[in-house]
Amino acid sequence: MGPAESKSKRTSGAWRLLVWAPLAMLAVGSRFLPSSSWSGAVALWGWAPLVAGVVAVWAVIGLLGYREWRRHTDRLEAIPIRIHVDGSRGKTGTCRLIGAALRANGLRVVVKTTGKMPVLIDVDGKETILERPPTPTANLREQKAIVRLAKEQHAQAIVIECMAVDPELRRVSQDTLIRATLAVITNIRRDHLEIIGPDLGTGARHLSDVIPKDGTVITAEQRLLGPLRDEAEKRHASLVVANPSVVSDALLESFPYITFKENVALALAVVESLGLDRERAVEGMLHSTPDYGTVQLFERRNHAGVYTFVCALGVNDVDSLVELQRELIRRKKLNGGPLVGLFNSRDDRAPRSVEFARAMTRELAFRSVIVTGRHTKAFVRAAVRNGYPRDQLSDMENATPREILEAVDARAPAGGAALACGNMVTSVGYGLVEALLGRGTDGHTGS
Repeated sequence: MGPAESKSKRTSGAWRLLVWAPLAMLAVGSRFLPSSSWSGAVALWGWAPLVAGVVAVWAVIGLLGYREWRRHTDRLEAIPIRIHVDGSRGKTGTCRLIGAALRANGLRVVVKTTGKMPVLIDVDGKETILERPPTPTANLREQKAIVRLAKEQHAQAIVIECMAVDPELRRVSQDTLIRATLAVITNIRRDHLEIIGPDLGTGARHLSDVIPKDGTVITAEQRLLGPLRDEAEKRHASLVVANPSVVSDALLESFPYITFKENVALALAVVESLGLDRERAVEGMLHSTPDYGTVQLFERRNHAGVYTFVCALGVNDVDSLVELQRELIRRKKLNGGPLVGLFNSRDDRAPRSVEFARAMTRELAFRSVIVTGRHTKAFVRAAVRNGYPRDQLSDMENATPREILEAVDARAPAGGAALACGNMVTSVGYGLVEALLGRGTDGHTGS
């Protein structure tokens, strides 16, 4: 256990003691003292000492809380550039590009992404996967530790991916934990609308809670600029619209991994907003490393010939998947041939499963679909109810990654493609990536 963790545990224990001690005294007195003695003590001394004790305890708690808040605020103010990245798609990749661009311009920058694996990139560019307990999977308080580390490393900038979905937690993230000087809202899609919706306009307003007062917000969103502009004006913030058309196809093809014009344009807009050098920024971005969940293309061979396996498990809304397919065809990564779909289902993402199941009869022209993960039957029922042929659906709940890949190989047409989507953050999702990279196992993974 490190010093910081030890100190955190001691502080947490002290707080619990301060909160529960007076309550425990009351409980013990009422439980073990004879009622006559307890009543007599109260009659003799009155309630004033007990009340005063409770008030004193809460005063101490308030003081400790204020001191901790003040220390965190001081650390934040020692970091002049604080960038908070939010949006539906592309947050992690955009964070990495911004961090690489700033670092190439000579800034000491700390980057923290949530993505498919939570990662810290320190001022030297060293990456560390952040370990979390099984439950809860994430806690906003971990942002405080990132700020503390950034201060210790004398960072001039932090780039932090928003990890809050709930609107109230998003406000806490911005107003208390990050206090960004510059916000980035990548885009707004039909994802998490059950929490931030019910519609895209409402979602845009909730995502706008990361916009700093008297600061700047940069976005590549086009359809919902109206709500974003209104929210920026409320906060007296400047709105900058990043234009993906400034990113050439040649630059995009120079990246050693799949990225998108929108992400690169956002990073370049940040660079311009901060008055940094564009050429250095581009050079830094070209040498950046991709996130674990970045779209990857694999060439695979089966009995019919060669086909392309598109691992896009991190793409978890229909709009983004349709745009991805269109973009890969435009860039000649796919030839527009027949598609096999692979949907990885999560038991806590039922609305997402239903959305994809419905889309198969409209936006997505899959000749067959394999369903993996958990609660696969709900997906199958929704797809059939919306007109998708049952004999073209394969339910592979509890299958291993290798079994799933064998099933895809058996169905994929030569010259066509398999498109894996839906959810990355399951053991099936991680297992499929590892199997595609040749590092998988034969063990059953569940979800």
